[in-house]
Amino acid sequence: MREHIIDFLTLGGQHTRSISLDRDLYDNQAIEGYLLTPNSVGALRQISEGLIQGHAQRAWKIVGPYGSGKSALGVILAQLMAGPHRHGAAAKVLASVAPTVADHFSASNRFTLAVVGSRVSFGLALATAIDSALQNLGKAKAFVSLRKQLDITKGTYKGLPINAAAGELAEHFATAVVEKGYQGLTLLIDEVGKFVEHAALYPEQGDLIALQQVAEHACKANDDKLVVVAMLHQHFASYAAGVGRALNDEWHKVAARFEEVPFDEPIERYAYFAKHALGVKPVLLKNKTLVAESKAIYAQALALGILRPPSVTDKKLFDRAEGLYPLHPLTLAALATVSKRYGQSERSFHAFLKGNEPKGLRDFSQRHTLGSWYQLTDLYDFLADGYGLRFRDLGAERRWEFAVAAVARVAQDAIASAALKTLAVLELVQSGINVPATVEVIAYALDTNEITSVTTALARLVEQGVLIKRRKQAEYSLAVPDAVNIEALYEEAARANEGDLIVSGISKALSQRLVVANRHYDVTGTIRTLGIQVGTPEAWPHSPAEKSEGAGPDGWLKLVLVTKGSEAETKAYLRLPQEQDVLSVSACLALSTEGRAALAEFAIWQTVLREINSKHLDPWTTRYVEGRLQEASEAVERLVTSALMPSKEHPGPTYWHIGKAIPGSMFMNASQLASWLFDQVYHQTPRIVNELINKDRPASAIVLARQRMFDVILSGDPTRKICGDTEYPPERLIHASLLRNTGIWQETDGRWSLHAPTSSSPSDITDVWLAISHQLRAMEPQSFAQVLEVLAAPPLGVRSAPAGIWVALYLLVNRSRCAVFERGTLVLELTAEHLQRMFKNPQSFTMRELLDADESKKLLADYRAALSAIGCALEKDVTYLEIARGLIRWFTRLPDFTKQTQRISKDAALVRSILGKATDPIELLTQTLCRAHLESKSKDAFVVWLTNALTDLGMAYRRLQDDVAAELGQGFSISGPLSRVRNQLQAECTKEGSKLADAKLKSFILRCTDLVLTDEKWLDSVGSLIVQRPLDSWIDDTLSKFQGGLTELCGKYQRWMRVVMRRGTAPRAADRFVGLTLTMAGGEESSVFVATNESSTAIAKNVLALVAETTQGNTQLAVAALAQALLDLQTEVNKNPVEEARHG
Repeated sequence: MREHIIDFLTLGGQHTRSISLDRDLYDNQAIEGYLLTPNSVGALRQISEGLIQGHAQRAWKIVGPYGSGKSALGVILAQLMAGPHRHGAAAKVLASVAPTVADHFSASNRFTLAVVGSRVSFGLALATAIDSALQNLGKAKAFVSLRKQLDITKGTYKGLPINAAAGELAEHFATAVVEKGYQGLTLLIDEVGKFVEHAALYPEQGDLIALQQVAEHACKANDDKLVVVAMLHQHFASYAAGVGRALNDEWHKVAARFEEVPFDEPIERYAYFAKHALGVKPVLLKNKTLVAESKAIYAQALALGILRPPSVTDKKLFDRAEGLYPLHPLTLAALATVSKRYGQSERSFHAFLKGNEPKGLRDFSQRHTLGSWYQLTDLYDFLADGYGLRFRDLGAERRWEFAVAAVARVAQDAIASAALKTLAVLELVQSGINVPATVEVIAYALDTNEITSVTTALARLVEQGVLIKRRKQAEYSLAVPDAVNIEALYEEAARANEGDLIVSGISKALSQRLVVANRHYDVTGTIRTLGIQVGTPEAWPHSPAEKSEGAGPDGWLKLVLVTKGSEAETKAYLRLPQEQDVLSVSACLALSTEGRAALAEFAIWQTVLREINSKHLDPWTTRYVEGRLQEASEAVERLVTSALMPSKEHPGPTYWHIGKAIPGSMFMNASQLASWLFDQVYHQTPRIVNELINKDRPASAIVLARQRMFDVILSGDPTRKICGDTEYPPERLIHASLLRNTGIWQETDGRWSLHAPTSSSPSDITDVWLAISHQLRAMEPQSFAQVLEVLAAPPLGVRSAPAGIWVALYLLVNRSRCAVFERGTLVLELTAEHLQRMFKNPQSFTMRELLDADESKKLLADYRAALSAIGCALEKDVTYLEIARGLIRWFTRLPDFTKQTQRISKDAALVRSILGKATDPIELLTQTLCRAHLESKSKDAFVVWLTNALTDLGMAYRRLQDDVAAELGQGFSISGPLSRVRNQLQAECTKEGSKLADAKLKSFILRCTDLVLTDEKWLDSVGSLIVQRPLDSWIDDTLSKFQGGLTELCGKYQRWMRVVMRRGTAPRAADRFVGLTLTMAGGEESSVFVATNESSTAIAKNVLALVAETTQGNTQLAVAALAQALLDLQTEVNKNPVEEARHG
């Protein structure tokens, strides 16, 4: 098994993922093993020599790119300034590399204060840092005095704004720490760019002056108590670019106060970081093959000019290139450039080497075996998979995104894909490594000698238009289109008819705007919107047929575009009163010449953008077109749509609604117009101030809360609350808004119950309640969806979510009168599961309210009496629905045998058929059953006829059980009820039955010895054994099949009893069975084994009496006579064996 690369690396390193200056300032572990590069030593030398030599310049700025280690340098500088007696580790690290520079810090004893940049004023950040330090420095007089004069809350020092006194504040603090025993103060300012951004946003706060003052106070002659070191990612002028020339000039003045310390490591210097971070284990250095390969690859990189070591020391590092394995030289150079140009502090060169990002170095090392190299293709996957490149050049970003899209298109071509990935990274870092993308370089990057295959793949990409080849230099580059002929697209779009362009333009400008009726919402709590439709006198706007699936606006604002003063304008005004759509308002919008031109321009740029998007061109072309479109949109807003926001000085058009002009509409904006319309149309809308509930499609949390609420209501526990007093689940919103505030859910003495709403409740929904009642009392049952549609229509306009809950509550409040059907079947008891399905499939549930019938009291009494006769007791004041529920519930519980048997009366069969087909309980009770009674021509009254039919139907199964029990008694020759038959068989059966081979007889005997089953269950068990079918699912023909099976079983049982009697293992069998052996005249023997019963016993007694009388007490004669008679009888039986065969 080959070993993975990770087994040969430590992947340690000397940098943390992100140094925080204020957090790590005094942490010795933060600089443990810190790698001091020549640049780092140079920076420390420049600063220390300035202090040692007594120069007045004591303000420095360290300028370096992201991830170059400036913050780490700041930490080691702070610890060196504090002196070796406080931070010996820092002094030791420097002494091991540059002992002369370390001597400069040997006597240092400075207090260090860190100020880390953020989007706040620099002066305030400085004051906050000083105030925090003062709290930890003790109660010396100088510190106490300084704290009294510093007011962080008011932002003042000695009564002056902090930014105006920042330099003085820093100097006074430095003086105070000198009195404490320090040599002075080292002020480290990190992330200066963030202070610049704040200064650009709020120039009046004086951040520039504050920073300048601090630098000037640090540079006083013969006064070294204050030292300032600022750390920047770029120069001050670069930060100021784009924020205004005056500010730019000011930053030049500030920059002049700081001496620059360049801190930009060359690409080759990053090899030191890589070597220390990789930590190649000694065992790998013994792999001669890999060592030789590493040296060869890096030697080729030096020959190609990819790496250019600036010193002999750097050259020696590349001579021992095995220490850089598995980083390919091009990957090393590219990664350094990416870190410097596109990186971020937390996504630096060091983070890549040590982090756990997918497709990063650690992930690669864990997945690949020894011998693999991390190439540019792997780096591409890492960068394209979410590294988060921070582009500062739109051109570079454009070319990178083009490359990413191109790689995705050629993913199936492995060689072309690898070559394109390599070229994409080379172009990304071209300014850093300056290596031409030739075939040789690409082949080198791919570590292949197959120049021909690489050349062929590149040629295919050129042919596909992905790459271009510069013939003079024989190098390749991405074929990114520099420009698109936008003018041609514009001219083509502009050829359309002006009228069509104008309508299209305003439709696009207004189609995205749904006008919210704000005042209507404030009053009712219901959000309603107007959509805007635009047309012309020739193409008059029309409202859609209906709102689909709860989406879209609730009404329409129709605008007819006309030219001012035209004849079409006059005709349009004459047509407006003819509009009769209740949910729309209409108006003519007169356009000026400028307005028409603006709309046409807007429509043209819309078309151009659509064409650009359809061609999937680069994002910069799209950005340009979007800019032009935005300009056109602003012109439309200014010249056209501003009419929809009228004022007293500039009134808008007059709007019309169902043939009448709306009073004062020329001064209404669109929202006011929408509120006026919805107030008129939905004047009975109940007030529901709850946006989570008051909508057509509630959120999943509300749906779940609704279900939990119904679980509580239907639990049957009146003391159970929907939610506790201190609980605030979503169901509490429904509980308060739709139940408590409407009077539906009321509490009395700690018991909760449902009631009809009242008009005196905080939320009056009596109109909604009446509308539900009216719908459910219709002649035909209404679906749940139909009821919701009625409640959503004018004048109520209730959203589906609250409407559905109120309909469900209406059904529960009036459950004795409201019948609910699921797919045509009456729901006997409405449960939470039914409600859940009803909300999911509103078309599948229909409902109807059954009114009390005072004129049918006798009919109700007849039904009540008939149901009582079959065991369904009902209350005295019963309703049709309760009778129907009781009757159908009784019918559904009948066995399957009863529902198909023909062994019932004609009337019972008719009633059974009616109940099986019934769907409407009202029609069933008031019409169908009554009509069946008349058609039967029965002389009995309806109540007697129905009672007899139901009783006959209910007794069908009982009669079947009696027939089966009788067959068992007859078959086993045991007279009496089922219990006696079962007791006799139980007494006769012994444990010998468990040894039987015959499965059916064995099962029967085991059932006979089972004492647990009731007689009914035992009968069903025996019936199921014989015909393999439960008793309640028998059909009429099953009984004859049972008789045949029982005869066979009885024969087997009798033969088995003969055997066990001979063995003497069934003593109770002798009570009922008699067996004897007869010897014929010729010497043949014949056995007789019969079961006795009460009849045979009585006959035997009579025969004995007759024989005794005839033989006059001669016993021998009597025995001889009986034996002779039995022998003659057996001879006759043998001649006719049919009867014997019948019993097995």
